[in-house]
Amino acid sequence: MLGKLAKWLRLMGFDTFYSNTAEDDFLMDLALKERRILLTRDRILVERMGNVAYFVQNILLPEQLKEVATKFQLNEIHLSGRCSICNGILVSISKSGIEKQVPPYVFQTQEDFFQCERCGKLYWEGTHIQHIEEIISETIRSANGQNAISPEKEGE
Repeated sequence: MLGKLAKWLRLMGFDTFYSNTAEDDFLMDLALKERRILLTRDRILVERMGNVAYFVQNILLPEQLKEVATKFQLNEIHLSGRCSICNGILVSISKSGIEKQVPPYVFQTQEDFFQCERCGKLYWEGTHIQHIEEIISETIRSANGQNAISPEKEGE
């Protein structure tokens, strides 16, 4: 239900479990055992779990991000060391030995590479990082009731 939201929460640095095949009882047990908050669009599951679950009201990802950031007062967020795919921890790896695993231009222009210790996916700081940071920053500003446009520029 919330796969895209899970990916963005990982990008924002949050340890985020996601499965689109997990049974409700498994999710309830996991949330209780690991002291997690279950985010869901399943009203019945929220009713069963009480304050351990939160019903995400919005359907679209940007609004979901703002809603969750507001609800849980997510004020300081930094790009994480988590895999956006599997939630594994990213570890720094040597550039040597990965030449055939990344595009030639990336290999030539990047020095720092990271690999997920769980799934093996490779990461590097590409040009998309600025876009991700802007989205996260806008989310936090909106969640804190701040305009994206500074007051001095409004009305110009």
